[in-house]
Amino acid sequence: MYARVTSFKVDPSRLPELSAKIKEMGPRAKALPGMVDAYAAWRADGQGVVVALYGNKEAADRAVTRIQPIWGDLAGLLSGAPKTDAYETAAHITG
Repeated sequence: MYARVTSFKVDPSRLPELSAKIKEMGPRAKALPGMVDAYAAWRADGQGVVVALYGNKEAADRAVTRIQPIWGDLAGLLSGAPKTDAYETAAHITG
């Protein structure tokens, strides 16, 4: 598997909006070709991450243009541009 981890920051007063947007994003993210799974996590200070797992790098690369509009839906909530790191190898630990 291949992983992309994207960090982001949201104004803490807008976290209820973030939670609603994340729920809306779920079906669109799941429909991305090659997407295995994705998780979002955030703290009360507004710092968060999205961990997206793909079958391979090629699938992740193909998904990039389709991910941008999804992140665009969050643009009004974000305090700056998200930062993405990629990992060539990912392993499922609990399953």
